[in-house]
Amino acid sequence: MLRVRCSDDEWNDLKKQADDAGLSMSALVRDHLGKLTIRNRTDERKRLAMLNRINANLNMIARWVNTHKSRAETVQIVSHLIAIQRNIKDLSP
Repeated sequence: MLRVRCSDDEWNDLKKQADDAGLSMSALVRDHLGKLTIRNRTDERKRLAMLNRINANLNMIARWVNTHKSRAETVQIVSHLIAIQRNIKDLSP
């Protein structure tokens, strides 16, 4: 058994959704439990920190390229960008 407190408006909305779907309120809630995505806040903070580091790296690369336009070594820049792309892929859930 699961007990949940909700406001009158939330109760009425849930009841209406259940009626519209032709389900009991319990069946509606059980049906939707498997479709919820619960996010781990610790993981979210780690992803945000990683994205901030990636953003800082991109800014450093852009600053370097703008400062040394005539000496910009394409291979070095591309290798940095590939490393950043790998980090972004690692952050995908």
